[in-house]
Amino acid sequence: MDSNLLNFYNYCGVYDGLATDPLHNLEDEETVGEQKRYSSLWGAVILQAMIDITSNYKRTENNIEKMKAFNWINDLHSDFITVCHFAGYNPAYVRDKMRDIVSKSLSK
Repeated sequence: MDSNLLNFYNYCGVYDGLATDPLHNLEDEETVGEQKRYSSLWGAVILQAMIDITSNYKRTENNIEKMKAFNWINDLHSDFITVCHFAGYNPAYVRDKMRDIVSKSLSK
């Protein structure tokens, strides 16, 4: 886990929709729309990892991908933190939600 990167994103306020840069809020509508599309795309990457983690795969190759997705989120890899930043999510929050989902699926 790269805690410096995680702390930097928290410092910048990107997870609250706020930024320390005063020019951040002066974007035109086209740029805001583009930013929303990119955020949705990166959010889909996180969603796919969650789907992989919660799926009941039979094939060994798929189970390997399931474990990779779990470790990617659970260990707070630097690229996971970056993807969360692009999606506008707090990586620690996503990890905690993933842990809740996994524990609920295991208790069934």
